[in-house]
Amino acid sequence: MNQVSTPGILFIINPNAGGRKTKRLLNKLEEFKSKIDVRFTEYPKHAKEIVKSEFDNYETFVAVGGDGTVNEIASGLIGSKKKLAIYPGGSGNGFAREFGFGKSVKRLINSIEKGKTLQADVIRLNGKPCFHFAGVGYDSAVAYDFSKRKGRKFWNYVVSTLNVILKYKPVKATVKINHGEIQGSFFMINMANNRQFGYHAIIAPKANPTDGKFDLVLVSPFPIYMFPIFSLKLFTGWLKPSKRIRYISTSSVMIETNEKLFHIDGEPKKIKSPVKIEIDGSKLNVADTGRVRF
Repeated sequence: MNQVSTPGILFIINPNAGGRKTKRLLNKLEEFKSKIDVRFTEYPKHAKEIVKSEFDNYETFVAVGGDGTVNEIASGLIGSKKKLAIYPGGSGNGFAREFGFGKSVKRLINSIEKGKTLQADVIRLNGKPCFHFAGVGYDSAVAYDFSKRKGRKFWNYVVSTLNVILKYKPVKATVKINHGEIQGSFFMINMANNRQFGYHAIIAPKANPTDGKFDLVLVSPFPIYMFPIFSLKLFTGWLKPSKRIRYISTSSVMIETNEKLFHIDGEPKKIKSPVKIEIDGSKLNVADTGRVRF
């Protein structure tokens, strides 16, 4: 852990992620207006621009939004002494949940002012930074479907999940790792820096975002009638290695596939094969909430 001084805190708010919740948050922030400043994003990638322009003026940047907003802000902090903190305001909020961030503004600011940080790993996919989860296959198809829906609520996620599973076809890929390779068809391939996608859907129970590795999760195709069982185990944390689910802890992997649609931290991205995935040697300082021990 590092000790970092905190002369300034900037909340960067994605108003589209939280909807009506944004107004309630602003009311909560009134109590702390002498300690913080607030900026609103106005278009995609604006959060990263705000970090760049305000980098020298603040020590802590608070992402208010989902994993996509977190990715934008964190991308501008990699390898620096600046801190990332999160007020979860998106849909799944997977990264925020794993690092113990909640909806108490008072607790959040107290954690920031204590100055303790956790150093999170950074994954890169052909150079693109990822802090939480990346994948290709079923979850990337769901991410794409979800991105087209109005509103990013849990039930829209459920609708996307069901819509995709009814027409989904497995991804053919060659996974090169540890001087060997695994070829085949996959329901999905995940690179997990944390345990859960979001909504407490735990796909990689042993993933640790601070250990210098990620968990490669290879899920083989299965009959559609088994999907409810898979989903139940996912949301109850009971997924384990089996003949259909393989876990490999690693710091690098190469994926060759004709499928271009990946997702990075829940946001659909088109990435051309081959895709080199590796842990970046630099770190991301995340405010220590005191609620997790990796």
